[in-house]
Amino acid sequence: MAFDLYVWDEPRDLEADEVARRIDAWLEAGGDPVSSPFERSENVGWFVRELRGDVPGLSFVSDAQPSGSRTPVWLAPDPDPPARIVAIRLPAEGAREALESIVGLATKYDLVVFEPAGGRLFQPLAELAQHASATFWPAGAIRAAVAGIAGGAVAVVAWMLGIPILSGVIGVAGAFMFVMAIFTFAVEGRAAIQRR
Repeated sequence: MAFDLYVWDEPRDLEADEVARRIDAWLEAGGDPVSSPFERSENVGWFVRELRGDVPGLSFVSDAQPSGSRTPVWLAPDPDPPARIVAIRLPAEGAREALESIVGLATKYDLVVFEPAGGRLFQPLAELAQHASATFWPAGAIRAAVAGIAGGAVAVVAWMLGIPILSGVIGVAGAFMFVMAIFTFAVEGRAAIQRR
């Protein structure tokens, strides 16, 4: 049984043709999610848990165990058991909305998505990071500079006022903004130089 999408966490360093070979061999062997050629991850279990709630009635196969808990993932007393893979069949109606939910959750949990029909393998979170880095100059740089200058000014004013506790808290927050702006420029500057 072929599926429209496959989602997993590790390994990430595979090429699309290698993933297709692994998935084909796995499906020929019966397609049992427990025997899939991917590593177990709690992120896949959490992905499945949220996917069930976000897109009810979606047809998918996974080795994730259903959770009866209604609490949000981050408040659950025990993490969901790890799972290896989610094989998803997109519905005929509402495929776009389902795909948006799937990619959004894959981004949230930093998972790998494979579309066998197009031979496309992608990591949504990594692609978003690349896009953010590529579009940093000049708008992002201006925002970072403004935040850094404002943070530095707040830290200096708080230090000069010398109000116990309040100056310390405000000074630390301002200094943090200043340091993060410097760090952002260092990282994005290095990325821009590497892209050239």
